[in-house]
Amino acid sequence: MASKSSYLKSKTKSRGEDVELVPVRSNVFYGIQTKIFDEQKTNIERKIIVVPNITFYDNFTKALIDFSDYLNNPQSSDVKPFFDLLINGLNFSISNATWVNPTIDKTTFNLSGTYKFLKIVDNIIFTEVVSINSYSSKITRYDKEFFEQLPTVQLSTTVVTNKKETKSYIFNYLGKNSKNSFSFLGMKIGDYLQIQNKDEKYKIDSYEIDAEGKETLVVFGDLSNLNFVGTPLLITLNQKNINKIQLTYDNNTLGKCELTTNNSIIECIDNHTELQSKLREDNFNNIKSNFYPNQFCVGLLSDFEVTQTTNVIESLTQENIRLKSQLTTPISVTTDSSLLSSKNLLRRLFQ
Repeated sequence: MASKSSYLKSKTKSRGEDVELVPVRSNVFYGIQTKIFDEQKTNIERKIIVVPNITFYDNFTKALIDFSDYLNNPQSSDVKPFFDLLINGLNFSISNATWVNPTIDKTTFNLSGTYKFLKIVDNIIFTEVVSINSYSSKITRYDKEFFEQLPTVQLSTTVVTNKKETKSYIFNYLGKNSKNSFSFLGMKIGDYLQIQNKDEKYKIDSYEIDAEGKETLVVFGDLSNLNFVGTPLLITLNQKNINKIQLTYDNNTLGKCELTTNNSIIECIDNHTELQSKLREDNFNNIKSNFYPNQFCVGLLSDFEVTQTTNVIESLTQENIRLKSQLTTPISVTTDSSLLSSKNLLRRLFQ
């Protein structure tokens, strides 16, 4: 099976993707399902409590919500990070915005409502007015000094950002311990999968085992809504031939592959052939491989350390058996009948 380190993104230096891909192993899967991976949706729930000056214009269809007043309350420093989350055309709400200036009009107005974000410049928010509770057509500037409460600006929405690259989920319901698994193929993040009846090779972006135990891969490319659970599907694993090696190595016997740099083991991967192991080498990043046929990764312990540990356990087990046999062996006790006499007992005690 792949080691835990293979679940992580590669941190080695990139050499581009223009390298030869070698089909190393294939298998027929019976539990595959796919769907588009949607990482573009972001749920935003934010609110800040700040007191702005609000100026309406264009017949109260637009407003400048001004947080740039240098005398504004200390929380105004949160304004830009908050509004940086917004994109043009996104709505936000203002609540608790009752306002009254007795020197102008003793009527209380409520500027609570919904506003459409246009842009932010120097802590001035340019907006369109979507809805507003009440206002005076005679007052265009509502000074922050006359709000009766601290207005709350709140945003609750799902933002769909521009798609950069299509990705897909591949689920293997039979799990990683099955011979019908990507783990058994010896896959690693950065490898490529080719699926029956599709010409494209899909680069593996991530791999994990979910709570149900099924393998969950994310690959680059469109694999929308394929359902092959219970139906055979041929999948081929491809690896990059970074060092442009000759493909003369054994590709049948399975074992473990240890990757090293500067003679230190950095990763151990199960279910590899000698060819797969050799293709893992990367001269550019000083990564070498060692292949051990018919062996499995046990953490990063060497075989000698595993043997030592086994011997210690066996020794402790033998010692436990010896001690247990001693405890269960009948103890022979000879009792002097004279001690049963109370007089003799007292005499011995006071001698």
